[in-house]
Amino acid sequence: GCMLNGKLYPFGRIERTEDCHACTCAERAMSCCSLFFTSVQHDENCKVLLNRKLCKLEVVRKDDPSKTC
Repeated sequence: GCMLNGKLYPFGRIERTEDCHACTCAERAMSCCSLFFTSVQHDENCKVLLNRKLCKLEVVRKDDPSKTC
């Protein structure tokens, strides 16, 4: 298998890791791609959080993360 962030995954295709990546585990290497889009630019009063349940980046207010930007 392949080790990623302290977790052992079996050989073959991994549909979704805990960190929202799709990976392929082979005998000599492991390759992964993210399942979410990366925020390029956002307001300085905002921050980007990864919603691991939905595998989606959310841009929220720094002073109140319950509100989106």
